[in-house]
Amino acid sequence: MPDSTAQPYERAPRSESGTPIVLVHGSYHQPAHYDPLVRNLRELSDNVTVPDIGMLPLPESTALVQDIVDRAGSPPVVVGHSFGGAVAGALRGVRHVVFLSGWVLDVGETAADLLAKAGDDDPGAGAEFAQALRFTADGTRAWIDPAAAPDLFYADCPPETAAHATGLLRPDTALNFTLGPTAAEWKRTPTLYVATRQDRTWPPSLAEEFASRCDAVVTLETGHSPCLSAPDRVSGLVGSLL
Repeated sequence: MPDSTAQPYERAPRSESGTPIVLVHGSYHQPAHYDPLVRNLRELSDNVTVPDIGMLPLPESTALVQDIVDRAGSPPVVVGHSFGGAVAGALRGVRHVVFLSGWVLDVGETAADLLAKAGDDDPGAGAEFAQALRFTADGTRAWIDPAAAPDLFYADCPPETAAHATGLLRPDTALNFTLGPTAAEWKRTPTLYVATRQDRTWPPSLAEEFASRCDAVVTLETGHSPCLSAPDRVSGLVGSLL
């Protein structure tokens, strides 16, 4: 599993093959969070899709994105950011999966179980995320405290970017903490893990485990949201796979 620290990337040329790109957003986020990255990706491919999977349980979001993949015309490069990685890794018929600080889950693994194990190994691990998490009284929806979000997700972004991104955050279903994928197609698909060294959302040991499951790893000196803080670097990586 080669590991490298990313350098600034030249903008890749537009894909002559018209390779589709599908970008799967993370929990609490929405497609508008990825506008800077999507603008770059649309200079590389005419076929860029960012489905809205907000509030969908993992099986339903996977089915929605699988339908997009099946209709893409040719196998796409799929980018899964954060928990979007759980969707991306379950998709069949994909050219390459890019886990952008993403969850790489095996069949039956859940976020709740892996976070609990990481907490057992290091009681302070993931504390910042846990302290920022809020739930409705019935426990069905979760969201991130807006006061904590800028430091948690966007600490390396300009203040105005962090403020705008925080305003776009929204509740999500709490079911996804306890739902695992029913397929691990990432084991049969070329994979790239984009690690974010300054990430404050989860225990470093968990990110290291996910990276170890992938064919290649590139490390960015960013926080959890390089789609906002380093879109040129991310699009350069994606472009190299088209």
